[in-house]
Amino acid sequence: MATAMRTAESAVEVTLPPDQAHKKWLEWTGEGGPGMPQGSSEQVQAGQVDAQLDKAEKGNCYFEAGDRGTKVRMQLRFNPDVIQKEGLDADWVERRVSMYLNRFKNFAEGKPA
Repeated sequence: MATAMRTAESAVEVTLPPDQAHKKWLEWTGEGGPGMPQGSSEQVQAGQVDAQLDKAEKGNCYFEAGDRGTKVRMQLRFNPDVIQKEGLDADWVERRVSMYLNRFKNFAEGKPA
């Protein structure tokens, strides 16, 4: 029987316009590549998020224009059976994604990551 994948999602508001937030994201992830129009998304490899998430598949990161900057939202697909097998809490992936985005926010805004 196939395992149903789950999706962890979290978001932060970054006080930068979408194009600048995306540029910082590329700097943060080390991926480089062409800029993206606001409201677009970018694929995220699990290894970019956290070395411990190597059992996750991949996800997307969205850059959405907001009132005071950019909402950076990340979704990451993962196998819940692997998380359980490792003895981790059910919400472990969600917490890691949230922590990663908060570290990105600090980096993008020039604060200690």
